[in-house]
Amino acid sequence: MVECCASPMLLLCLFSFSAVALASSPCPVTGLPLVRNISEIPQDNYGRAGLSHVTVAGSLLHGMKEVEAWLQTFSPGTHTPIHRHSCEEVFIVLKGSGTLYLASDSHGKYPGKPQEHFVFPNSTFHIPVNDAHQLWNTNEQEDLQVLVIISRPPVKVFVYEDWYMPHTAARMKFPYYWDEQCYKESPKDEL
Repeated sequence: MVECCASPMLLLCLFSFSAVALASSPCPVTGLPLVRNISEIPQDNYGRAGLSHVTVAGSLLHGMKEVEAWLQTFSPGTHTPIHRHSCEEVFIVLKGSGTLYLASDSHGKYPGKPQEHFVFPNSTFHIPVNDAHQLWNTNEQEDLQVLVIISRPPVKVFVYEDWYMPHTAARMKFPYYWDEQCYKESPKDEL
């Protein structure tokens, strides 16, 4: 009779190897542990000096359908581009301070002069759908770190050169920088 059972040590090695291979894949939709240490999740600046971005839970990385969560850190003087998107966005400021610029006229021809809002540790704010906004770390002494939650991932971002650029001229960026590696376009129906 032939034994078809591998030794427990061999099975443990194979399991460990496949778990590491799945977790180290750039787009591990399955195979990730339920509880993870944020400091061990890969981060990148995606070509934007002064930014550190971590997708904590995402649609393309983890198969999330309704929400996505990011941890972002901005060094002093750095900022997001002026942009809008067709999803809701909630920010929680974990450390540091800065300024939120928000233009709430998404129905006009262009965003217009934004309102300025000071943000600080333990503050929270939300961005309504399609309102142009920009977040700056205006603190010269420390990083600004925020937890960001968006609805309807993956996000399609429309970028503006300034606050008076027409909405119709805003440049769409999709997939967004941190989604590029994992985005696979749906097959088109040829009929």
